[in-house]
Amino acid sequence: MSLQFILGNSGCGKTRTMFKKVVELASENPRKDYLVIVPEQFTMATQRELVDLSPNKAIMNIDVLSFDRLAYRIFDELGKNDLNVLEDTGKNLVLRKVAQQKENELTVFRPNLNRMGYISEVKSLLSEFMQYQVSPETLALLIDGMDDKPLLKAKLNDVLTMYSGFRDYLEGKYVTAEDILSILESIADKSEILKNSVMVFDEFTGFTPSQNSLLKKLMQICDEIMVSLTIDSRENFWKSRGIFELFNMPKKTIHKLMEMADETNVEVKEPIIISGGEESRFKDSKALHFLEQNLFRRSNAQYKEQTKEVQLAVAKDPQSELMNVCRLINHLVKDEGYRYKDIAVVSGDVKGYGNYVENIFAKYNIPFFLDIKKEIVFQPFTELIRAAIEVVRTNYSYQSVFRFLRSGLTKLTEQEIDVLDNYALAAGINNLSKWKKRWVYIPKTAIKNTKTEEKLLNGYSIEELNELRKYVYELFLPLRESFLKKNECTVKEQVYELYNLIDGLKIQQQLEEKAQRYEDSGELVKAKEYGQIYQIIMDLFDKIADLLGDEILNITDFSEILDAGIDAAKVGAIPPGFDTVVVGDIERTRLNHVKVLMFVGVNDGIIPKASTGGGIISQFERNVLEEQFKIELAPGSREQTFIQKYYLYLNITKPSDRLYVSYHLLSSEGSAVRPSYLIGVLKRLFPNLEEAKISEEKILEDFSTSQTAVEYLTHFNIENLFEDEDLQQEKWLALAKFFMEGNSDRRRIIETFMEAKFFEHDDEPISHAVAQALYGRDIQASVTRLESYATCAYAHFLKYGLKLKEREISEFKSLDIGNIYHDALKIYSEKVEKSNYTWFNIPEDKRNELSDESLDEAVIAYENVSIHDSAENEHFVERMKAILQQTVWALTTQVRKGKFVPKDFEISFSQTDDLSAIQFALSEEERLKLQGRIDRLDTCSDEGNMYVKVIDYKSGNTKFDLFKVYEGLQLQLVVYMNAAMELQKKECPNASVIPGGILYYHIDDPVVETETGIEEGEEDEKIKEKILKKLIPNGLINSDEKIYRAFDDEFESQSDVAPISVNKNGSLSKKSKVATTDEFKIIEKYVDKIIARNGKEILNGRIAVNPYKNKNASGEKDSCEYCPFSGICGFDELIPGFKSRNYSRLEDEKIYEKMQTDIARLENEESKEGGN
Repeated sequence: MSLQFILGNSGCGKTRTMFKKVVELASENPRKDYLVIVPEQFTMATQRELVDLSPNKAIMNIDVLSFDRLAYRIFDELGKNDLNVLEDTGKNLVLRKVAQQKENELTVFRPNLNRMGYISEVKSLLSEFMQYQVSPETLALLIDGMDDKPLLKAKLNDVLTMYSGFRDYLEGKYVTAEDILSILESIADKSEILKNSVMVFDEFTGFTPSQNSLLKKLMQICDEIMVSLTIDSRENFWKSRGIFELFNMPKKTIHKLMEMADETNVEVKEPIIISGGEESRFKDSKALHFLEQNLFRRSNAQYKEQTKEVQLAVAKDPQSELMNVCRLINHLVKDEGYRYKDIAVVSGDVKGYGNYVENIFAKYNIPFFLDIKKEIVFQPFTELIRAAIEVVRTNYSYQSVFRFLRSGLTKLTEQEIDVLDNYALAAGINNLSKWKKRWVYIPKTAIKNTKTEEKLLNGYSIEELNELRKYVYELFLPLRESFLKKNECTVKEQVYELYNLIDGLKIQQQLEEKAQRYEDSGELVKAKEYGQIYQIIMDLFDKIADLLGDEILNITDFSEILDAGIDAAKVGAIPPGFDTVVVGDIERTRLNHVKVLMFVGVNDGIIPKASTGGGIISQFERNVLEEQFKIELAPGSREQTFIQKYYLYLNITKPSDRLYVSYHLLSSEGSAVRPSYLIGVLKRLFPNLEEAKISEEKILEDFSTSQTAVEYLTHFNIENLFEDEDLQQEKWLALAKFFMEGNSDRRRIIETFMEAKFFEHDDEPISHAVAQALYGRDIQASVTRLESYATCAYAHFLKYGLKLKEREISEFKSLDIGNIYHDALKIYSEKVEKSNYTWFNIPEDKRNELSDESLDEAVIAYENVSIHDSAENEHFVERMKAILQQTVWALTTQVRKGKFVPKDFEISFSQTDDLSAIQFALSEEERLKLQGRIDRLDTCSDEGNMYVKVIDYKSGNTKFDLFKVYEGLQLQLVVYMNAAMELQKKECPNASVIPGGILYYHIDDPVVETETGIEEGEEDEKIKEKILKKLIPNGLINSDEKIYRAFDDEFESQSDVAPISVNKNGSLSKKSKVATTDEFKIIEKYVDKIIARNGKEILNGRIAVNPYKNKNASGEKDSCEYCPFSGICGFDELIPGFKSRNYSRLEDEKIYEKMQTDIARLENEESKEGGN
């Protein structure tokens, strides 16, 4: 029985020397067993190497095993096949169950237990304790002596609770993966395979306590144990200066194995020191050999020769780095004769780079193997299962149902899911009862079928929608029954119903078909993922049934357990072929016989990795356990930094021919990042090492596949193509010619590019005939619609011509609030008229009573189906009552302070067909008729004059703007005034009807500041005064003193009910919002002309993309900002032909001048059209 070390530098030939010796010994001793133990990832490569070294290309008495495979080999030999091993997913399930059972005993853990991934953190900590042989008993003793560390003690108490519960649950039923080696150790001396065998350990950097314990036992059984370790042959192997030393890991391992050999009286043979020679990896690579000899050593040596063996590059971001890597790989394979398997790509952040590898490597047609296990949490099949449980748990909530349907794995088509989604939003379908009841509501966005007169939503009748509703409703009923039957259904039955749901949807078949489609399209990574996911989920179901089958869980607990299992499950990657580029991690990935290594992401925070803080137990707490209580755990963050340096050394010295190192300047999020310290180390070792700057242009120019050639074509600055002749222009022209002369697909690529490159937007109108077909000869339009046309003609075309609409959503919105307020004020006005009171004498209590009644009636009559759907909405309705009371009070006060009398309310234009103010002749055959309603019309009679006031109620803070009137963006009040004056002229033909004012009243609940030092009883009155001033209507009032005094005949300097104030000399101040009667006439005439002009333009087919942008309005949004069609028009002022209308404000006098000029011009155009 003996122990022997094979030691030497990285790449010196240790493994090959040792394997040659093993092959020779195995040949000489055919009856002896030779067991080669390597990490799991290395088993196949090691078998291949041993076969290659064997003279007859066979290894009869040599077995290549990992530690776990060795255990199972011995278990098979000794008939110990009854072990149920619980792996990570099973651990998560059990721990979630233990957490639910012990929740009241937990303190520190309890708030975090339902956080996704927390159970996995607990599992990792317990696995570490098991691996480092910290038992619950050891932990209990530890806690007893920890009174001076209350937080750590509380954490460890929770760990002990979970640990003990976990062990108790497994007792007699399962063992963990960490127990395997302990079990092997307990029966190893009974094995004939192990007795007198030779064991060889290769590619290990160190051993865990449980592995060391097993090794100690094996030393007493096996004839010989050989261990190879990577360590500089110039080092003192037997003594370490501390954790900071580069070769501290192998020295620690040597020390521990020597200690165990001494304890067991095992002979330690003289170590075999390999220091290079024919087996050396670097025999033909001087620079790489220099790098291996000097990296991280205390040496001032420098390699000053120019070399291609070590190259350094800097790129913009991780994506650019990977594109440069692919460019280099294709060059090495196509121009220098390398194979893909000769090349490897490594990173300290393989997960981050892995997000881009698939797309970028596919673009360059490079076969690759991404050595990373992929999480399945967001895989469509996983989403479907979790959503199904969520449907039951949330009682068919909208989010859960459509999360399930949008998984892409149901029997419904995308069109059917879309229409269900649209209907559910429109009708407020958000719980079980609404899916159960027959649907009858017809959404406002439904379109009438001209043949059947039936209204259809996206082409589906209400009957067809009810068929889909019934399918979705019934789909989840069996699952719902199994979960919601109290204390009746076991976990096994719940899992069975989940399986029935999956089976009924034929998920397995769907996933196999998707996997095949991905394979056919060359997306092998996704093909493997979809090929494995079904079995992973079925295995998870089996584990849940086996571990918890007879228990009864509520749906929340079941969901948490399922999530814990899903969180632990991973899709294992399988190499798609032998000749592939390995993309892996600097620590986990084992590389063998690599000729070219590409090391990407050599940035600070990645190399070395940023400390994660230690997990559940902090780094400080780990130090306390190690130093104060002598508990050995996994290396801490400080030691891990030095361990990473050792792994860096091992990886950087893997290639035999070339090493490419790169870093980036910007992270994937766009923030600046620094290079790693390793870049500085390499520059000191190689002072003549040039740092290649990889620009996007350089990557694009060096295209090697059709896809990268297309990218080069489309990114080339074609504008400068013929200015100077150079190589790039020749290359571009040759490539363009290649595409132009190629097949139709290639020609289409270059043609599409040229069209896009020289695209210029043209506001081409639709024909007059098409416009008539869309709008009709007689246009019935609201004033809002004409304002929409003035805002952007193209948006008007999409909404009113093509009838495009946003999805209807059943929710209580600001639009609903405004409509209810309008209806309530109309009802209130009618109630006042029918009562024995007027606006001038109605008492406060009666006013409030009628106000509340009016709002209740308006809410009941309102069609929005969601208004009573929530307590929040009901509460808001109550708040609306208070605001309406305040509004009625303010409106009443404003009426009482003046001479105008409310006359008519909610006057609809459609009831007054003979009004010339709302009818416009666009041509001999075409008409435009406006529709709308005046919220309130007040009048005041004075000496044969009839003054007219129009008020429009607004729930939003709309401000009257004369400039917007000029631009056609604010026509409503002027049109209403024109109609109101015509109505009054008809009613009072003998009176002179004069515009009194046009006003917006903002229905609001303003916030006002209270004053200090006010006597008791006066405070309420002061607050009311301030509120009344905040609620002054805004608009335009006639500047005639008789008229503006009719708005408020009480004010002295400033009115608190109208937007007017006077100077000390009695003249109107500049702040007053007024216009003369003549100016009112100009406005009224101008608006008539603008409406007629815009109506003609609409029927002439004008659909220009010409959005209005309000440059100078403080805080005001431009028309594109909230336009629902912004994704359709493609408006971009950087593209020729697109242009917005950016206007500067004008003084009122200038606006009136422009209006008069435009009136004259439009009348001139009309006379010319009439003459024609």
